[in-house]
Amino acid sequence: MRRVLVGSLVALAGAVVFSSVMLAQTAEPSAAAKSGSSAPFDPHDISGVWYRTSPIQTFSAVPNVQPGLPRTIEGGRGRGANLVEAPFTPAGKAAYDKNKPGYGPRASPPAFGNDPMGTCDPLGIPRQLNAEVGSSHQTWEIQMTKDRIFQFFQWHHDWREVWTDGRSLPKTDDLEPKWDGYSVGHWDGNTFVVDSVGFDDRTWLDKFGYAHTEQMKLQERYRRLDHDTLELTMTLTDPEYYTKPWVSDTKIFKLNFSPVKEFPTGEPKIKNWDEQVYCAPSEEYRFNQRVRDGAGGKSTQ
Repeated sequence: MRRVLVGSLVALAGAVVFSSVMLAQTAEPSAAAKSGSSAPFDPHDISGVWYRTSPIQTFSAVPNVQPGLPRTIEGGRGRGANLVEAPFTPAGKAAYDKNKPGYGPRASPPAFGNDPMGTCDPLGIPRQLNAEVGSSHQTWEIQMTKDRIFQFFQWHHDWREVWTDGRSLPKTDDLEPKWDGYSVGHWDGNTFVVDSVGFDDRTWLDKFGYAHTEQMKLQERYRRLDHDTLELTMTLTDPEYYTKPWVSDTKIFKLNFSPVKEFPTGEPKIKNWDEQVYCAPSEEYRFNQRVRDGAGGKSTQ
């Protein structure tokens, strides 16, 4: 039996399924962080507040890297080309076709969509890892302890734990499905590897509506390239929906980064976010009736 949780967002009006900001508290940049990427760093320390600077906001928009072909990314509603499509099985393609996102090449009016975000469901993993929300909110934070790593997602006011005490990954059939799955991590040289199973199949892989089953396995590989830069690549394995393992783009995150700069120093203007704005189903229901349905021409009678 699944345990139903209430996610943490407040939806806003617009042509797409979008939600208002919730960010966990972030620390002011340290003096070391301000010293730039050439500062000394421990490659086995990936703690900090990380801001996605790479352009792709989804798991599925994987650039085609064949020689001679241009590499373009998704650019709003319906744009994007020369991307590697998911290696669907017939069942995976059918599940994908049932999902109606408000973003990307299959975008539909939110009133007629079924993005779980629009009903206050948690985004889950790996969708949270995409840091898909733009502006100053495409961040998450990592805190490391002796036997666990905690990852805090500023969007949705969510967090997950990754066990690093040497335990083995349980069998999927022994786990109750969870929004964020069950995760264990270990170091492979200077790469931190996270393996996860036990996912709730109500979540999407990203805002484009790609689906997964409860048998999905996910591996994340984090590598600190320098003091200021963290690299993340994910590989999804789900034989019922995908014919082979599916590898994400390489996502790049910057430490204590902000696109807004202080004047005249040029230092990142980091804001401490603690809005604690949660998604209340009752409010979301009224919002859908008053805004989304009307904007999409859907009758509210």
